Amino acid sequence: MRFELVPTLNELRSVYARPLDARRFQAYLDTVINGAQSAKAVRLPPLVLANPMAKAHVLNVLDQWLTLDAEETARAALEEANARLLHVAYDAAVKVGLTLLDDVAGGWTNRNINDAMRFHTAQALKTSGWVTVCLWTSAVPQRAALRQTVLECAQRAALAACHGDPCTLLGMMRQEGAAAVFAERTLEFNAEELAYSRAVLAPLLESSHQPTVLAAMYGDEAARDWGYTPLGLSNQAGFQVALADALESQARPPA
Repeated sequence: MRFELVPTLNELRSVYARPLDARRFQAYLDTVINGAQSAKAVRLPPLVLANPMAKAHVLNVLDQWLTLDAEETARAALEEANARLLHVAYDAAVKVGLTLLDDVAGGWTNRNINDAMRFHTAQALKTSGWVTVCLWTSAVPQRAALRQTVLECAQRAALAACHGDPCTLLGMMRQEGAAAVFAERTLEFNAEELAYSRAVLAPLLESSHQPTVLAAMYGDEAARDWGYTPLGLSNQAGFQVALADALESQARPPA
């Protein structure tokens, strides 16, 4: 499988440099949609998620990413992913673009809701042929964090290309555990937190009930934001158990 970066951040900045009026919105439509009549024809799908009428604080964060040369960091990570995923067959190069979402003061942006699109990567590949890497206004721009996010996105796309999108909690955890290991993430939960979370998740592994599986992956705070029933889990509990399981599987000697 091969990924290629398409620059998007300067395109977004050119929109944000305009006054906050109808002309900015039209510039956004021209830049991103460009008259497309289908998802495949959209010029820059990653920027569909961006708020065209974002305020000055978003431009400030965007400029920080541009100063860090974020797209070169992403390009280098994709070159690494290309070398590591040569064994994955796919019939076309996958376009990858960065976007910036406002989870600080963006009225229409909920970070967890947008983040959960990771479980629909196969569908995104089918409809647009793109992978979107999300940056967030609440996060301090860091090259190392971006590298990990890009590597995760690449591995997730490779898994989606081979297996499709996961439907059950177990499938989601296997996908995210593999993506996190590929990106060299480290555990944040201690042994006690992992043991407790595993016990809560164990009877739910075969569930495909969206309120259940998302509450399991993201934890109680996110569940309440969605209006789902909390399960008694810490933030990102499902992801942490998924990473722990993947690391244990990786360390286990072959049978």
